[in-house]
Amino acid sequence: MNPGVSIIADDTRSWGLETPGPGLLLHVPSLGRWARRPSVHLEAAPDYRIRLRGGEQTLLWTRIDSYWDRAVFLRGTATAPQALPPLSAPEVRAVEASPGSETWWEAWNWRVARSLVEAPLPVLHAGHWCLRPVRAIAAEKAERHPVSPMEWGFGQPPLPPHSLAAVTRFLFAWKEDWWESLPEQRPGAVLGLRALSAPEDGRVKSWRKRARDGTLPPVLLLFVDILAKWVVLDGHDRLHAALLEGVEPLLLGLWPFIDRPRPWNAVREEGALFSAEFQLRTGATPETVDRVNRMLLLNFTPDPRGTVSRAWPLPGGREAWREEVSARRRRGRLPLLEETDWGWLT
Repeated sequence: MNPGVSIIADDTRSWGLETPGPGLLLHVPSLGRWARRPSVHLEAAPDYRIRLRGGEQTLLWTRIDSYWDRAVFLRGTATAPQALPPLSAPEVRAVEASPGSETWWEAWNWRVARSLVEAPLPVLHAGHWCLRPVRAIAAEKAERHPVSPMEWGFGQPPLPPHSLAAVTRFLFAWKEDWWESLPEQRPGAVLGLRALSAPEDGRVKSWRKRARDGTLPPVLLLFVDILAKWVVLDGHDRLHAALLEGVEPLLLGLWPFIDRPRPWNAVREEGALFSAEFQLRTGATPETVDRVNRMLLLNFTPDPRGTVSRAWPLPGGREAWREEVSARRRRGRLPLLEETDWGWLT
Protein backbone atom coordinates (compact mmCIF):
# COMPACT_ATOMS: atom_id res chain seq x y z
CA MET A 1 0.00 0.00 0.00
CA ASN A 2 1.16 3.53 -0.70
CA PRO A 3 2.39 4.71 2.74
CA GLY A 4 1.35 8.27 1.97
CA VAL A 5 -2.38 7.49 2.25
CA SER A 6 -3.85 7.42 5.74
CA ILE A 7 -6.90 5.21 6.39
CA ILE A 8 -8.74 5.56 9.70
CA ALA A 9 -12.22 4.84 11.10
CA ASP A 10 -14.89 7.40 10.20
CA ASP A 11 -15.66 9.50 13.28
CA THR A 12 -18.28 11.69 11.56
CA ARG A 13 -21.32 11.98 13.82
CA SER A 14 -23.83 12.45 11.03
CA TRP A 15 -23.65 12.57 7.26
CA GLY A 16 -27.36 13.31 7.01
CA LEU A 17 -28.15 9.97 5.33
CA GLU A 18 -28.64 6.43 6.53
CA THR A 19 -25.34 4.59 6.86
CA PRO A 20 -26.07 1.00 7.95
CA GLY A 21 -22.50 0.18 8.94
CA PRO A 22 -19.09 1.59 9.93
CA GLY A 23 -17.01 3.56 7.47
CA LEU A 24 -13.46 4.72 6.77
CA LEU A 25 -11.81 8.05 6.06
CA LEU A 26 -9.01 8.17 3.49
CA HIS A 27 -6.62 11.12 3.69
CA VAL A 28 -4.73 11.36 0.40
CA PRO A 29 -1.58 13.55 0.20
CA SER A 30 -0.87 15.96 -2.64
CA LEU A 31 2.31 14.13 -3.61
CA GLY A 32 3.37 11.86 -6.46
CA ARG A 33 0.54 10.19 -8.34
CA TRP A 34 -2.07 11.86 -6.11
CA ALA A 35 -1.12 15.34 -7.34
CA ARG A 36 -2.22 14.47 -10.89
CA ARG A 37 -5.65 14.11 -12.41
CA PRO A 38 -6.97 10.64 -11.57
CA SER A 39 -8.11 8.34 -14.33
CA VAL A 40 -11.77 8.92 -13.43
CA HIS A 41 -12.38 12.65 -13.02
CA LEU A 42 -14.51 15.64 -13.97
CA GLU A 43 -13.55 18.46 -16.33
CA ALA A 44 -15.39 21.76 -16.71
CA ALA A 45 -15.85 24.45 -19.35
CA PRO A 46 -17.83 27.72 -19.06
CA ASP A 47 -21.60 27.75 -18.45
CA TYR A 48 -21.77 24.51 -16.46
CA ARG A 49 -20.41 22.25 -19.19
CA ILE A 50 -19.22 19.15 -17.35
CA ARG A 51 -17.31 16.22 -18.84
CA LEU A 52 -16.79 12.93 -17.01
CA ARG A 53 -13.60 11.20 -18.10
CA GLY A 54 -12.43 7.66 -17.50
CA GLY A 55 -9.30 5.98 -18.82
CA GLU A 56 -8.51 9.03 -21.05
CA GLN A 57 -11.90 8.72 -22.75
CA THR A 58 -15.17 10.59 -22.31
CA LEU A 59 -17.92 8.75 -20.47
CA LEU A 60 -20.46 11.56 -20.23
CA TRP A 61 -21.06 15.14 -21.33
CA THR A 62 -23.50 17.20 -19.28
CA ARG A 63 -24.64 20.80 -19.50
CA ILE A 64 -26.62 22.37 -16.66
CA ASP A 65 -28.77 25.47 -17.08
CA SER A 66 -27.46 28.58 -15.32
CA TYR A 67 -30.74 28.85 -13.38
CA TRP A 68 -30.59 25.14 -12.47
CA ASP A 69 -33.81 24.49 -14.42
CA ARG A 70 -32.67 21.67 -16.69
CA ALA A 71 -29.75 19.51 -17.77
CA VAL A 72 -28.90 17.58 -20.93
CA PHE A 73 -26.80 14.41 -20.86
CA LEU A 74 -24.89 12.71 -23.66
CA ARG A 75 -22.84 9.55 -23.27
CA GLY A 76 -19.52 8.93 -24.93
CA THR A 77 -18.64 5.77 -26.83
CA ALA A 78 -16.18 4.50 -24.20
CA THR A 79 -17.08 1.72 -21.80
CA ALA A 80 -16.61 2.37 -18.11
CA PRO A 81 -12.98 1.86 -17.06
CA GLN A 82 -12.35 -0.98 -14.65
CA ALA A 83 -11.54 1.11 -11.60
CA LEU A 84 -10.95 -1.91 -9.35
CA PRO A 85 -9.67 -5.38 -10.24
CA PRO A 86 -12.36 -8.07 -10.68
CA LEU A 87 -13.35 -9.92 -7.54
CA SER A 88 -12.32 -13.57 -7.46
CA ALA A 89 -14.31 -16.36 -5.82
CA PRO A 90 -11.63 -16.92 -3.11
CA GLU A 91 -11.73 -13.20 -2.24
CA VAL A 92 -15.50 -13.31 -1.83
CA ARG A 93 -15.33 -16.49 0.27
CA ALA A 94 -12.67 -14.92 2.49
CA VAL A 95 -15.32 -12.62 4.01
CA GLU A 96 -17.07 -15.11 6.26
CA ALA A 97 -19.07 -12.71 8.45
CA SER A 98 -22.83 -12.43 8.10
CA PRO A 99 -23.67 -10.08 5.18
CA GLY A 100 -24.66 -6.63 6.41
CA SER A 101 -23.15 -7.15 9.86
CA GLU A 102 -20.61 -4.70 11.29
CA THR A 103 -17.79 -7.22 10.85
CA TRP A 104 -18.83 -7.87 7.24
CA TRP A 105 -18.85 -4.14 6.43
CA GLU A 106 -15.47 -3.64 8.10
CA ALA A 107 -13.95 -6.40 5.96
CA TRP A 108 -15.31 -4.99 2.71
CA ASN A 109 -14.48 -1.40 3.69
CA TRP A 110 -10.82 -2.29 4.13
CA ARG A 111 -10.66 -4.44 1.02
CA VAL A 112 -12.17 -1.70 -1.18
CA ALA A 113 -10.06 1.03 0.46
CA ARG A 114 -6.86 -0.88 -0.27
CA SER A 115 -7.99 -1.54 -3.84
CA LEU A 116 -8.69 2.17 -4.36
CA VAL A 117 -5.23 3.10 -3.09
CA GLU A 118 -3.44 0.46 -5.14
CA ALA A 119 -5.54 0.73 -8.32
CA PRO A 120 -3.43 1.25 -11.46
CA LEU A 121 -6.17 3.57 -12.80
CA PRO A 122 -6.73 5.81 -9.76
CA VAL A 123 -10.06 7.31 -8.79
CA LEU A 124 -8.76 9.14 -5.72
CA HIS A 125 -7.11 12.54 -5.83
CA ALA A 126 -5.43 14.59 -3.11
CA GLY A 127 -7.77 15.45 -0.26
CA HIS A 128 -10.19 13.71 2.09
CA TRP A 129 -12.52 10.85 1.16
CA CYS A 130 -15.19 8.89 2.97
CA LEU A 131 -15.97 5.25 2.21
CA ARG A 132 -19.12 4.13 3.98
CA PRO A 133 -22.18 1.88 3.57
CA VAL A 134 -25.27 3.72 2.30
CA ARG A 135 -28.86 2.62 1.95
CA ALA A 136 -31.16 3.39 -0.97
CA ILE A 137 -34.45 5.20 -0.41
CA ALA A 138 -37.63 5.35 -2.48
CA ALA A 139 -37.38 7.90 -5.30
CA GLU A 140 -40.51 9.65 -4.04
CA LYS A 141 -38.66 10.51 -0.81
CA ALA A 142 -35.73 12.16 -2.58
CA GLU A 143 -35.26 15.91 -2.29
CA ARG A 144 -36.03 18.25 -5.15
CA HIS A 145 -33.31 19.96 -7.14
CA PRO A 146 -32.24 23.35 -5.77
CA VAL A 147 -33.21 26.57 -7.49
CA SER A 148 -29.51 27.32 -7.87
CA PRO A 149 -26.23 25.73 -6.73
CA MET A 150 -26.02 28.39 -4.03
CA GLU A 151 -29.12 26.91 -2.38
CA TRP A 152 -27.16 23.72 -1.80
CA GLY A 153 -24.30 25.65 -0.36
CA PHE A 154 -20.64 24.63 -0.41
CA GLY A 155 -19.94 21.28 1.13
CA GLN A 156 -23.31 19.64 1.76
CA PRO A 157 -23.60 16.02 2.89
CA PRO A 158 -24.16 13.49 0.07
CA LEU A 159 -27.76 12.65 -0.75
CA PRO A 160 -29.29 9.19 -0.27
CA PRO A 161 -29.14 6.99 -3.41
CA HIS A 162 -32.32 5.92 -5.14
CA SER A 163 -33.73 4.55 -8.41
CA LEU A 164 -31.28 1.65 -8.71
CA ALA A 165 -33.45 -0.04 -11.34
CA ALA A 166 -32.93 2.90 -13.69
CA VAL A 167 -29.49 1.51 -14.59
CA THR A 168 -31.25 -1.16 -16.67
CA ARG A 169 -32.45 1.57 -19.08
CA PHE A 170 -29.12 2.63 -20.53
CA LEU A 171 -29.97 5.87 -22.36
CA PHE A 172 -27.37 7.41 -24.66
CA ALA A 173 -28.83 10.93 -24.64
CA TRP A 174 -31.55 12.46 -22.51
CA LYS A 175 -32.69 15.67 -20.84
CA GLU A 176 -33.93 16.34 -17.35
CA ASP A 177 -36.32 19.04 -16.19
CA TRP A 178 -35.04 20.06 -12.75
CA TRP A 179 -37.96 22.37 -12.05
CA GLU A 180 -40.51 19.58 -11.96
CA SER A 181 -38.26 16.55 -12.13
CA LEU A 182 -39.50 12.99 -12.33
CA PRO A 183 -38.77 10.97 -9.17
CA GLU A 184 -36.02 9.02 -10.94
CA GLN A 185 -34.29 12.30 -11.85
CA ARG A 186 -34.21 13.81 -8.36
CA PRO A 187 -30.92 14.32 -6.51
CA GLY A 188 -29.38 11.03 -5.43
CA ALA A 189 -30.37 9.06 -8.55
CA VAL A 190 -27.99 6.23 -9.45
CA LEU A 191 -26.41 6.31 -12.92
CA GLY A 192 -24.64 3.36 -14.54
CA LEU A 193 -21.46 4.07 -16.48
CA ARG A 194 -21.92 1.21 -18.94
CA ALA A 195 -24.68 -0.93 -20.38
CA LEU A 196 -25.45 -3.93 -18.19
CA SER A 197 -24.32 -7.39 -19.23
CA ALA A 198 -27.00 -9.78 -20.49
CA PRO A 199 -28.81 -11.89 -17.88
CA GLU A 200 -27.30 -14.98 -19.56
CA ASP A 201 -23.74 -13.69 -19.09
CA GLY A 202 -21.66 -16.12 -17.03
CA ARG A 203 -20.54 -13.53 -14.49
CA VAL A 204 -24.11 -12.27 -13.99
CA LYS A 205 -25.29 -15.86 -13.45
CA SER A 206 -22.58 -16.39 -10.85
CA TRP A 207 -23.54 -13.21 -9.01
CA ARG A 208 -27.23 -14.16 -9.16
CA LYS A 209 -26.43 -17.30 -7.20
CA ARG A 210 -24.63 -15.16 -4.63
CA ALA A 211 -27.64 -12.83 -4.50
CA ARG A 212 -29.95 -15.77 -3.79
CA ASP A 213 -27.82 -17.14 -0.97
CA GLY A 214 -27.16 -13.71 0.56
CA THR A 215 -23.39 -13.50 -0.06
CA LEU A 216 -23.31 -10.85 -2.79
CA PRO A 217 -20.46 -8.32 -2.25
CA PRO A 218 -21.40 -4.63 -2.07
CA VAL A 219 -21.71 -2.36 -5.11
CA LEU A 220 -19.38 0.67 -5.05
CA LEU A 221 -21.02 4.03 -5.82
CA LEU A 222 -19.28 7.39 -6.27
CA PHE A 223 -21.22 10.59 -5.44
CA VAL A 224 -20.79 13.39 -8.00
CA ASP A 225 -21.91 16.54 -6.21
CA ILE A 226 -22.29 18.87 -9.21
CA LEU A 227 -24.62 16.37 -10.92
CA ALA A 228 -26.30 15.31 -7.64
CA LYS A 229 -26.00 11.69 -8.80
CA TRP A 230 -24.29 8.51 -7.71
CA VAL A 231 -22.40 6.70 -10.48
CA VAL A 232 -21.69 2.97 -10.35
CA LEU A 233 -17.93 2.83 -10.00
CA ASP A 234 -17.62 -0.93 -9.50
CA GLY A 235 -20.21 -3.70 -9.52
CA HIS A 236 -22.50 -3.21 -12.54
CA ASP A 237 -22.94 -6.98 -12.87
CA ARG A 238 -23.52 -7.40 -9.12
CA LEU A 239 -26.18 -4.70 -9.18
CA HIS A 240 -27.82 -6.31 -12.20
CA ALA A 241 -27.80 -9.71 -10.49
CA ALA A 242 -29.49 -8.29 -7.38
CA LEU A 243 -32.16 -6.57 -9.48
CA LEU A 244 -32.85 -9.75 -11.44
CA GLU A 245 -33.25 -11.71 -8.19
CA GLY A 246 -35.37 -9.05 -6.51
CA VAL A 247 -32.77 -8.64 -3.76
CA GLU A 248 -31.85 -5.30 -2.20
CA PRO A 249 -28.18 -4.77 -3.12
CA LEU A 250 -25.81 -3.66 -0.38
CA LEU A 251 -24.16 -0.38 -1.34
CA LEU A 252 -20.81 1.12 -0.43
CA GLY A 253 -20.62 4.86 -1.04
CA LEU A 254 -17.48 6.86 -1.83
CA TRP A 255 -17.31 10.65 -1.77
CA PRO A 256 -14.67 13.39 -1.40
CA PHE A 257 -15.30 15.79 1.47
CA ILE A 258 -14.07 18.98 3.07
CA ASP A 259 -14.07 20.13 6.69
CA ARG A 260 -15.87 23.42 7.23
CA PRO A 261 -14.88 25.10 10.52
CA ARG A 262 -17.94 27.05 11.62
CA PRO A 263 -18.28 29.21 14.73
CA TRP A 264 -21.51 29.32 16.69
CA ASN A 265 -24.07 31.70 15.18
CA ALA A 266 -27.33 32.46 16.98
CA VAL A 267 -28.92 34.04 13.90
CA ARG A 268 -28.28 30.94 11.79
CA GLU A 269 -29.70 28.59 14.41
CA GLU A 270 -32.75 30.77 15.10
CA GLY A 271 -33.37 30.98 11.37
CA ALA A 272 -33.18 27.21 11.05
CA LEU A 273 -35.71 26.76 13.87
CA PHE A 274 -38.06 29.31 12.28
CA SER A 275 -37.77 27.54 8.91
CA ALA A 276 -38.46 24.16 10.53
CA GLU A 277 -41.56 25.49 12.28
CA PHE A 278 -42.84 27.08 9.06
CA GLN A 279 -42.34 23.90 6.98
CA LEU A 280 -43.97 21.64 9.57
CA ARG A 281 -46.92 24.00 9.91
CA THR A 282 -47.96 23.25 6.33
CA GLY A 283 -48.22 19.50 6.98
CA ALA A 284 -45.80 17.10 8.64
CA THR A 285 -45.55 14.47 5.91
CA PRO A 286 -42.71 11.93 6.21
CA GLU A 287 -40.89 13.68 3.36
CA THR A 288 -41.22 17.07 5.10
CA VAL A 289 -39.97 15.66 8.39
CA ASP A 290 -36.95 14.08 6.66
CA ARG A 291 -36.14 17.37 4.93
CA VAL A 292 -36.49 19.37 8.15
CA ASN A 293 -34.33 16.93 10.11
CA ARG A 294 -31.63 17.14 7.46
CA MET A 295 -31.75 20.94 7.54
CA LEU A 296 -31.53 21.06 11.35
CA LEU A 297 -28.59 18.65 11.43
CA LEU A 298 -26.80 20.78 8.86
CA ASN A 299 -27.32 24.00 10.83
CA PHE A 300 -26.66 22.70 14.35
CA THR A 301 -23.68 20.41 13.68
CA PRO A 302 -20.44 22.16 14.64
CA ASP A 303 -17.69 22.02 12.01
CA PRO A 304 -19.70 19.90 9.54
CA ARG A 305 -18.19 17.83 6.77
CA GLY A 306 -19.59 18.00 3.27
CA THR A 307 -18.90 16.67 -0.19
CA VAL A 308 -17.58 18.78 -3.07
CA SER A 309 -16.66 17.20 -6.40
CA ARG A 310 -13.39 18.44 -7.81
CA ALA A 311 -13.13 19.32 -11.50
CA TRP A 312 -10.19 20.26 -13.71
CA PRO A 313 -10.28 22.74 -16.63
CA LEU A 314 -11.41 21.08 -19.85
CA PRO A 315 -8.49 21.32 -22.32
CA GLY A 316 -9.51 23.49 -25.25
CA GLY A 317 -12.46 24.94 -23.36
CA ARG A 318 -15.79 25.59 -25.04
CA GLU A 319 -14.50 25.10 -28.59
CA ALA A 320 -13.17 21.63 -27.82
CA TRP A 321 -16.50 20.83 -26.13
CA ARG A 322 -18.49 21.87 -29.21
CA GLU A 323 -16.30 19.85 -31.54
CA GLU A 324 -16.57 16.72 -29.40
CA VAL A 325 -20.35 16.90 -28.92
CA SER A 326 -20.92 17.62 -32.62
CA ALA A 327 -18.69 14.70 -33.60
CA ARG A 328 -20.55 12.41 -31.19
CA ARG A 329 -23.86 13.44 -32.76
CA ARG A 330 -22.59 12.80 -36.28
CA ARG A 331 -21.71 9.25 -35.34
CA GLY A 332 -25.46 8.72 -35.03
CA ARG A 333 -27.31 5.73 -33.65
CA LEU A 334 -28.49 7.90 -30.77
CA PRO A 335 -32.04 8.56 -29.58
CA LEU A 336 -32.45 12.05 -30.98
CA LEU A 337 -32.87 15.01 -28.70
CA GLU A 338 -34.89 17.94 -29.93
CA GLU A 339 -32.97 20.29 -32.17
CA THR A 340 -33.12 23.04 -29.55
CA ASP A 341 -31.59 20.69 -26.97
CA TRP A 342 -28.70 19.81 -29.29
CA GLY A 343 -28.11 23.48 -30.00
CA TRP A 344 -28.11 24.36 -26.31
CA LEU A 345 -25.88 21.43 -25.37
CA THR A 346 -23.17 22.56 -27.77
